[in-house]
Amino acid sequence: KLEALSESSSYQAKKSFKPLLDNTNEVRKVQSALAVLQRIGPLLQVPTLMRQHIENGRYAAAVKAYRRVLVIDDNNNIEILRHIKAKATEAAREARGDLESTIADPNTPVTKLLDGIRDLNELIDLDVPTDTSHAEG
Repeated sequence: KLEALSESSSYQAKKSFKPLLDNTNEVRKVQSALAVLQRIGPLLQVPTLMRQHIENGRYAAAVKAYRRVLVIDDNNNIEILRHIKAKATEAAREARGDLESTIADPNTPVTKLLDGIRDLNELIDLDVPTDTSHAEG
């Protein structure tokens, strides 16, 4: 009789605590997902940040931001990371095209010319291809 009571108590305890344990597991999953998002959050902002820097003529800052996405492996199977890297590369191409235009302009002030050469050289070192939209336009 004592054994039956023990089994009954054990069964009731498992039945009673199952929703709590399930809820705890869900909370852990959500916390894990949030932790991942917090780690990759800065990467998700890079393309927008680069566009802002380019629009404001801060090419050195755009190059610095671009370097952050270079840690993303091209062969990874996380679609959002591939998309972020593609958008950042697109912005880097735009920056390269803008810098090439700036350097080609004979009216560019010397300081801006030197900064442009430095930033363009960094983009070339990072293997950023030429912006095809500038070439076609």
